[in-house]
Amino acid sequence: MKKALQKIVTAGLISAMAIGTLAGCGSSNETASTPSQPAESKAEASTEAAAESTEAGDTAAAGEFTDYSAGFPETVTLQVPVYERGWEGWNPTDNYWTKWIQENFGDKYNVNVEFVSIGRSTEVQDFTQLLSAGSAPTFIFHYDYPNILAYYSQGAYQELNADEIAYYAPTFWGTMGETIQDYGVIDGKLMVVMGNRTELVSSNWGTLVRKDWMDALGIDMPTNLDEYNDMLMKFKEAGYGYASAPLLAKSFNFDYNFRGWPYDEEGRALNSDLAVASFTWEPTKAYLKNLNYQYQNGLVDPDFYLDTDGNQSKSNFVAGKAATYACYINAGTQENVIDPLLEQNPDAEIVILDPAAEVPAGDKPQGRKYWPFGMIYGINADATDEERIAAWMYIEWMSQEDVIDTLQNGFEGKNYEVNEEGVKVPTGYTGEEKLSNNDNGDYWCMVNANKQYATEEEWRKSIIYVNAPVGYEYLIEDILSYNDKYDEYRTPDTCFTVPIETLAEYSSDLAELWKESYVQIVTKAATEEDFESMYEQMSQQYLDAGYQEILDEKKAAYDAGEFH
Repeated sequence: MKKALQKIVTAGLISAMAIGTLAGCGSSNETASTPSQPAESKAEASTEAAAESTEAGDTAAAGEFTDYSAGFPETVTLQVPVYERGWEGWNPTDNYWTKWIQENFGDKYNVNVEFVSIGRSTEVQDFTQLLSAGSAPTFIFHYDYPNILAYYSQGAYQELNADEIAYYAPTFWGTMGETIQDYGVIDGKLMVVMGNRTELVSSNWGTLVRKDWMDALGIDMPTNLDEYNDMLMKFKEAGYGYASAPLLAKSFNFDYNFRGWPYDEEGRALNSDLAVASFTWEPTKAYLKNLNYQYQNGLVDPDFYLDTDGNQSKSNFVAGKAATYACYINAGTQENVIDPLLEQNPDAEIVILDPAAEVPAGDKPQGRKYWPFGMIYGINADATDEERIAAWMYIEWMSQEDVIDTLQNGFEGKNYEVNEEGVKVPTGYTGEEKLSNNDNGDYWCMVNANKQYATEEEWRKSIIYVNAPVGYEYLIEDILSYNDKYDEYRTPDTCFTVPIETLAEYSSDLAELWKESYVQIVTKAATEEDFESMYEQMSQQYLDAGYQEILDEKKAAYDAGEFH
């Protein structure tokens, strides 16, 4: 028991780092397509019957389940986890919107909705402690699938009935039923469900580059790595600046550009993982070799290994020392990046770097897409039948268009106004009905990973309006254009349907070894011979430190078809 709990904590710490963007399977974005499996998996076999009886709109016979549409005869307590993010003046468990949910859902169905505070940065520890004390909430969730598997291995969840979900939550099941049957099966049993994800690629992540420097030297936008390195060399020779390269300490998705296309399915399944760096994988070697070349030739920040949070990269860019800066582009970018840049460099012009610029000639600009779902969650193993049913009724209520729209946007005339383009423009309202800082996202996350829009056109207009700094709308437009252009080369990581226990056991130690090894080989290998020698030695050390065991366990799961 103690060892299992330690593994849950370890896995949580790892994946919490990976979420920045996530990822994850929580802050950044991904596709519904998955690599084809070599044979029918356990998940496919176990859900075949459920698939036949729970297609959208084809629910089980009403007589099999009790109708609670008029409310439960006795009060049912539904405990719903909600993130505590440390926002000043915001109580996540007691505010206008928790009361609104109680009034509009709880009172209607005789359900007492209790919100349970879960620290955003300590969520795994919090859930683990609550599970150990027997006081965990009805829903147990996480954005990252490996943590869900860790909870499952600890016995946190009860097995689910697809027909029951379809009966009590037909709208939700109609949207997510197929995805749930694909991804919610663990060890051949339906154990978890997941919320929808409509925005599959980050619509505001991009790398800013100094266009005025490019224009001054007559440089066109680079379209491959050779052209990009040549541009950086010209910047250096002109006395301009270098590329930003913060320390890679988490969210290990850095080597996509070196994986080749089409990619190696098995190699990616075993090595591509946000929680652990794939030091010994050939694409990672190619990435490191290029970074070593850039460092040895003065093309990247000479102190990159000191930039543990990205702030150094931002400061260098703002000061005119760096040619590039990768970040999420939003309204705050103007205040924190663009305006300070122009104050110190009045003639500066910025554009979005073409993702192909950092790809070896002849290859494709790959990227990691989210899985086709957002928040993943199961029902507490200790929950009663009535509590579980109330949970599905809660999800169904929140899936209604008017409910989710109100939770996400608030009230017209207070929280937002509709402009001439049909975009809901936030008013900055600070009254009682004020939304949380993430548009109440922590209350509707179990239904959707992102805000809903009626059409793609409305989504695009809103994304540009909400994220783009005033006067820099073209930055978001360019990101969206690049996303469309390279969409086919973005794919989700393999999703294993069994716990990879060695990942939790070794990832923390490997993360430290990765930082030490990759910084050393990039900064100390002065020749190609030095690089090859150091890489061979460090690779063996990395394998011996636990990575080989991770690869072996993943290989066994892969060969058994226990993945999506």
